[in-house]
Amino acid sequence: MSLSTIAALSLVSATMGFVPTPHIASRTASTVATNLVIDPSTVIDTTATVLNTGTEMLSSVAASESSSSLLSFADQGQNLAGIFFQASLLPYLTFLYFLSFRGNRIPALGNFGWQFLLLFVLSTIPGGIITKSVYGSSLADCDWLHGSAEALLTVTNILIVLGFKSAMTQEEPISADKPRLLAIGAFILWVAAAAAGPQLGFEGH
Repeated sequence: MSLSTIAALSLVSATMGFVPTPHIASRTASTVATNLVIDPSTVIDTTATVLNTGTEMLSSVAASESSSSLLSFADQGQNLAGIFFQASLLPYLTFLYFLSFRGNRIPALGNFGWQFLLLFVLSTIPGGIITKSVYGSSLADCDWLHGSAEALLTVTNILIVLGFKSAMTQEEPISADKPRLLAIGAFILWVAAAAAGPQLGFEGH
């Protein structure tokens, strides 16, 4: 064997000492792959937790909306408007009681006008409940319900004006029977419209 051949074999042997063996690379790749594997049970548990949390959140929102509709007027007694309304009801009923004394000589139509105001106040309660539950707004923001309820207040004003006007300008005040029937008919019409309006597709605005 020549000297050049021996030198070439020695160089190849020295070079092969620096090449990593396939066995080591295989073990390294296997270790990395093992570390990257995710346990399926962990994925299932995490997914179930997320789904349960989402369901609980949706249930909480639905319950909140339901209680908001049911209690939409329960908190009105605690604000300033609710307090004034409660405080003014008894004085107004007392006013109507003394207004009905015959010695006051109040015309019957005018007296009925003051009493009809209570129907206007009564109409705002179901009107507010309907607008809150159907449209999610207040009565003031629902045009057709708010406008028709205010029409009952207009009827009240007309009854009072006609009653006292006839008492001041005529010896015999006009009969209150026909205007009373018309006013009650207007209230019944409002009740029917409020009940059927949402089913007929009436919008809030």
